[in-house]
Amino acid sequence: MAPAIAVSALLAGAVLATPLAAWGSSLADTTPAPSATSSPAPTDSGADAPTSATDAAVSAVSLALAPAGNGVVGPGADLTLTFEMTNPGLETIDGGSVDIVIDRSELDGTGAYSTWLDGESAETTVTAENGTATGTTTSPATGTTASTDASTLVTVATTPLPPGGSHTQQLTVPAADLQLDAWGVYGVGATLSVDGAVVGAARSTIVYDDGTTPAPPVAGVTVIAPITSLPSSTGLIPAAALEAATNEAGSLTRELDAVVDRPVTLAVDPRIIVSIRALGSTAPASAVAWLERLDAASNPVIPLTFADSDIAGEHQAGAPAVLAPTSFAYALDPANFTDVDELIEPTATATPTPTVTASPGAEPTPTPAPVAVPTLEQLTDWDYTSTSIAWPRSGSVVADDLPFFAQSGLTTSIVDSAQLVAASGAGDPVDASVTAGDQNVLVADHSVSLAFQNALAASSDTRRGEALAELSGSLAIAARAGTEASGTDSAGTDAAGTDAGTDPRQVLAVLDRNAMNLGSIDQALSVMQSLAWATPAPLDSLLATTPTQVVSVLDAPESAERVAQIANLLGGSQRIDAFSSVLTDPLVLTGESRADLLALLSNSWTPNEGGWNVAVQANLDATATTLASVQVIDGSSINLLANQANLPVTISNELPYPVTVVLHVTPSNGRLVVEKSDVEVTIEASSRKGAQIPVEAGVANGPVTLSFQLLSPTGVLLSTPSPVVVNVSADWETWGTVIVAVLVVALFGFGIVRNILRRRKRHRDGDPDAADAEPDPNAPISPEPAPPAVAVREPHE
Repeated sequence: MAPAIAVSALLAGAVLATPLAAWGSSLADTTPAPSATSSPAPTDSGADAPTSATDAAVSAVSLALAPAGNGVVGPGADLTLTFEMTNPGLETIDGGSVDIVIDRSELDGTGAYSTWLDGESAETTVTAENGTATGTTTSPATGTTASTDASTLVTVATTPLPPGGSHTQQLTVPAADLQLDAWGVYGVGATLSVDGAVVGAARSTIVYDDGTTPAPPVAGVTVIAPITSLPSSTGLIPAAALEAATNEAGSLTRELDAVVDRPVTLAVDPRIIVSIRALGSTAPASAVAWLERLDAASNPVIPLTFADSDIAGEHQAGAPAVLAPTSFAYALDPANFTDVDELIEPTATATPTPTVTASPGAEPTPTPAPVAVPTLEQLTDWDYTSTSIAWPRSGSVVADDLPFFAQSGLTTSIVDSAQLVAASGAGDPVDASVTAGDQNVLVADHSVSLAFQNALAASSDTRRGEALAELSGSLAIAARAGTEASGTDSAGTDAAGTDAGTDPRQVLAVLDRNAMNLGSIDQALSVMQSLAWATPAPLDSLLATTPTQVVSVLDAPESAERVAQIANLLGGSQRIDAFSSVLTDPLVLTGESRADLLALLSNSWTPNEGGWNVAVQANLDATATTLASVQVIDGSSINLLANQANLPVTISNELPYPVTVVLHVTPSNGRLVVEKSDVEVTIEASSRKGAQIPVEAGVANGPVTLSFQLLSPTGVLLSTPSPVVVNVSADWETWGTVIVAVLVVALFGFGIVRNILRRRKRHRDGDPDAADAEPDPNAPISPEPAPPAVAVREPHE
């Protein structure tokens, strides 16, 4: 008995778990392989844990099997195979043998094809005399069944393989040994055995052309490749990062080099375009050149959501609509837009204005000055082929997501075929354009897309050859599915032998949106174009197709942990939106908050869950800091000794913008009357300002607690500062006035009495004119005596 084994394939930086059952001439029987998980799409980030000692050995050896000629075998041709063994473990793998096997039962449908490659099998009986295993295999995703007739073609001895070592060997199987009868797709495989135990396995496919059976009608293949940037926590890509990404060896340059002017539709992250334009005349020259190349490219272009945000996660976390940027004013400097090219600042769409006839003699109305910086519409404007396509991450969609996308204007969604089941029955081929409920869906063929992705992510020529053979086989399956759905044969004729006029089947292939080596796409496209049953097709032809097939969506929700984190981010963003009403222009705050949120929701974060969690927490901390940036400074108790007074309250603003707030005051009892309970205060940027609260003492003395609420002008509660205790002692003012009045009267009275007593004393002494008598202040002032007369003699005449 040989236990089930697991083979891991690298897919766009993530490891894809695919349980694979071992088989071959050395097997007496097999143990059923683990069943597929409930999620039908390839989103697992790690391989399944080994369940036995043999499984552990298998996971330590990696095998690849690549048929020559991209997996196409012509009539009478030998089959040339290359197998590659890699030992990633820490121990040497002893020498053993590799058995090359073939399944002579045609893989006549998507379910049988996937089942073979995934290595899933039911009970299998092996005939020891001829080394042939016969039985059936069942695909849990589609319910289809395919027979298993695996025969050993050749056995090759292997040498010991040291840790980290790799060994590649080529062998040829004579045409006579293939024993294939008709045109079709067949499975081939290899198993590595050491000391009687299977320690490695690989599977691939070939397309056999018998030279007499016509190939199926040519399928039109539309390929969509994403153009995205590296993950970050800021809404716009900094200038230095743009320069690094768009220089000769930059990641964006390599992505564009691989796909420009090729039969590929580009799904571009608008964040890249906006980040370049927002820099205006200061944008790096390499970034501007990159944008010019994109503009001149002949490829159809569609937009991803901004930052390629996780739109399925948004809905599952409770967002009211697909999130989009609101403003980039926070990042725009008018000095950078005085003289820029139209590609950087597209011409704003003219808004018609009514004609106004001026009154005779009236001064003409001056024309308003143009906007100093580009608008949101100008920054995001591009000549897109379509703007109504939603492309959620594969394996993250539930059925309720599609209406959510449509309500936001994304009326057509791209969904992996592994998540769709035809209403006519499980296992029936699914068209490239279908409806799910009331929603239009473009179906990404899972097998074809996976083959493309594996070809681009391959780490060696053998693994790339293996993926290209699977590309040939998956496209043959897809092309033939069109004839099966229409009741015609592979030549496109019906049962009567007449031409049924079958339209070529359409196929959609999407490339993984994570970091990939798009430089290999040319080879994959060349293989596709070399096949007699496939040809490139533009996106327009797919969008123009009227769907006739109805499907249902197999829900594959995102993890509860990720949805909870997204909900936390959405909650913080909503609080920022409400808080921003303290600003004259709330968009300078909410625009940056929304852009940063979308950057954190980018699908490019998904391979790095740990880093994403750290970035999310940093964003939540920054949100809390912003919400606490406008607050009342706590004060001490106040003693109120007057009937009326203005109580001082200090408000702090740590934002780089001026804010306007309303301070609402409520006394705890009637001892204090607040004459104006709502006081509006404007605080300049990064400063403090005192507010004056007019109050009046009430009916009695005693402590009063003043409760404060800091509100925005629209009534949004910003904070509830600590209450302040006011000790009302207003009677002190009355008594103080009385005491002062008494003292003044007493002082004047004392002076008068003293003067009277002194006058009486003088009269008693009989000397009213004494020298020491005080002069009468009311006596008239005596005139000064006249000077003596001087005689003047007059001169004689």
